[in-house]
Amino acid sequence: LADAAFLDAYDSFVRDVAVPHIKTRLVAADERWAAPTTFYYQRPPTLRLQPGPSERHVSRHDDAMYGHQVGEVNLWLPLTSFADTRTTLWVESGPGADDFHP
Repeated sequence: LADAAFLDAYDSFVRDVAVPHIKTRLVAADERWAAPTTFYYQRPPTLRLQPGPSERHVSRHDDAMYGHQVGEVNLWLPLTSFADTRTTLWVESGPGADDFHP
């Protein structure tokens, strides 16, 4: 992940896509987020690759079980079509809701 071109593309994605999307969602939930806000992100990113199709999967969990902090946001960016791989991400509606769904 020390490839400069990859990291430049990643920085552009965070700056031009991810942060504006997150900021819009925050402002929609609470106008106080309209004030200037500083966002921090991990660089280089952690990439997890899931080959598909596969019957193998990770046990149901939330990231807090792995020491991730409250307020951390994960972005899932599929690089292939679900129709081809049958690989998806299951999420719950809120921490501890235990209502996981794709």
